[in-house]
Amino acid sequence: MTWRDIFTNFLRDSLRARTRREILLKELKEAYLSKLNAETALEYAQSVLQYNEARIARINKRLTDLGEEE
Repeated sequence: MTWRDIFTNFLRDSLRARTRREILLKELKEAYLSKLNAETALEYAQSVLQYNEARIARINKRLTDLGEEE
């Protein structure tokens, strides 16, 4: 198969009408990717929340310790 045949087949395939199955499979793939992105964002947000909760506890402890020293 020549380069020209490959390119022609690529263009022909790219421009043909998609079947309902192909459209639905593409949409399903996009939904999975979107879900993975949302899960990643959720994991990040949870880690930021845990970090700030620990930070608040640490600062409150230091403030309490400071209060006892003064």
